[in-house]
Amino acid sequence: MNTINVNHTIENYLSGSAGKAEEAWLLGEISKDPGLAREVALRRRTNEILQDRNILDLRARLSVIERKKRSGGTLRNTMVKSAKYAAAVALLAVVTTVLYFALRVGSQDQLYNKYYARYETPGAVRSLVDAGNSLMENAIAAYSAKDYETAIGFLEQLISTEQGTIETVFMHGMANMEVKNYPSASGSFTRVLEHNDNLYLEDAAWYLALCYMMTEDNERALKQFDAISASRSRYSKEAARLARRLK
Repeated sequence: MNTINVNHTIENYLSGSAGKAEEAWLLGEISKDPGLAREVALRRRTNEILQDRNILDLRARLSVIERKKRSGGTLRNTMVKSAKYAAAVALLAVVTTVLYFALRVGSQDQLYNKYYARYETPGAVRSLVDAGNSLMENAIAAYSAKDYETAIGFLEQLISTEQGTIETVFMHGMANMEVKNYPSASGSFTRVLEHNDNLYLEDAAWYLALCYMMTEDNERALKQFDAISASRSRYSKEAARLARRLK
């Protein structure tokens, strides 16, 4: 199979319409990708819930037909039953939606936790924030100590006074990723990529794609992952796997 559409393959597998090669490929991927296994299990459970919902919906419709055949007190009883079935259908619809999206978010977080790795600053850095340090030295020291809010403060001082370098902008993005401020991180990584002449391009492209994924901008995330997977980036294999999950 030259091109695999994972979403279609999963749906075909769950409906029993997948071909042998398609099913064999999916089972092989499930065996080595726990995230994909959870996705398939989620979709199977969602299909089961939707099937139950369809049964309740059918019962409600049949109840309406029966109601029309009756009159008087019997009609009133039938209407009460119909209302109960309708309420059950509505409740199940709400529960299904909440369950599906809650698990989808959980699955997305699991993917992020699996593929995200904290950026480690190269070389020796000062271990403590100190008045005698430069703003950048204090920023790196705070980041290394995982005091990300303090690091962001130092980095924004540098950026606002135009003393910052591309490294400053990149580290601003990384610190914001650590506090889950993905929109702000995206802006920093985009600036790094637009500069287009620095040592952080490969990392910025990867982290920007993860930011898109976590803000549910799947179209841009997929485009970014595809571009990375087609390059010689050290993130190409991971990007290809995530691209398949988003298709």
